[in-house]
Amino acid sequence: MENIAISRQQEKAHAHDSAEVDSLQKLGTYLTAAFAVGIGSWSLICLSSALVSNGGPVALVKSLFTAISGS
Repeated sequence: MENIAISRQQEKAHAHDSAEVDSLQKLGTYLTAAFAVGIGSWSLICLSSALVSNGGPVALVKSLFTAISGS
């Protein structure tokens, strides 16, 4: 059996490097959350608009099945 020497190097992270990464991660998280809230709000507005224009939830579901079946 061969003797194999394994060497390891340890690198230290600098405090300002991890702080920059943390701030970028927070910014990305906030932007993603804001985008998700915007899309959710827009979808609720569209759904409520469809409910009002079609005469209620029953008429909306009926027109959905009519559109899917093609009749």
